[in-house]
Amino acid sequence: MKSPSLKEIRGKVEALEREINLQRSILEVIQDPFFILDQKEEFLKANPKGVDMLAYPWEELRRIAFVDVIPLEEIRRVREQFEEMKRGKKVRFRTYIVSRLGERIPVELFGGLREDAFLITMKDLREKTEIEEKSERIQKELAEKIRERDQYVRELSVLRDLYEDKLKEIVKMREETVLLSYTDHLTGIYNYRFFIQQLTMEVERQKRYPTPLTLLMIDVDYFKHYNDTNGHLVGDQALKAISVLIQNAVRQTDIVARYGGDEFAAILINAGE
Repeated sequence: MKSPSLKEIRGKVEALEREINLQRSILEVIQDPFFILDQKEEFLKANPKGVDMLAYPWEELRRIAFVDVIPLEEIRRVREQFEEMKRGKKVRFRTYIVSRLGERIPVELFGGLREDAFLITMKDLREKTEIEEKSERIQKELAEKIRERDQYVRELSVLRDLYEDKLKEIVKMREETVLLSYTDHLTGIYNYRFFIQQLTMEVERQKRYPTPLTLLMIDVDYFKHYNDTNGHLVGDQALKAISVLIQNAVRQTDIVARYGGDEFAAILINAGE
């Protein structure tokens, strides 16, 4: 067999150097971490991005397998994906790798088998994961704020309803208090205080607008004797009956009051002669 000439040997060496340089250039051009693994899933080549991500010196990285940089809980799923690649399928999935420094790095892995070698490209998802986690955290905070706002609105509505109910009670109590302050507690007609107030007002009105104004003073004869003979309870019933009789005898616009004891009074407004 003829031995190759020196020129042929030099040509083969130059071709081999060009192929090596081309491979090195291709690896350096790839922007994402890129690895070539053999059938045992051991590292054959890695571009600078891949070496930087794993933080292994190349001399150390070439002595370990891909499974050595995978978290224990992810190994089974990663092996299943490698089996898919062995069947000629291209895979794409999310997983984690662990750097030499112990950092757990989220990645998206793209892989396929070519000429008995696994070609693995990884996309570093740390920034994307951080953005997603931040977005999720913001959404949770926003949801919590919305929940707190809705809770506040519900509580405010309850407080408003309570306030309105209490306000109605206060208005009602005030009206009742005013009514009681002007009402005789026994007969239910106006009392002396209200009578004097209304009489003063009607007299002043009569001075400005002269109209007939009549004042009736009513005294129940022999009431003391009746009260002493029959008792105070019977006497009170008699006073109530008398107040009803007087009210029925005048108009609704007239004012009937208990002046005191067994005395009553009535103001007849514009009653004529």
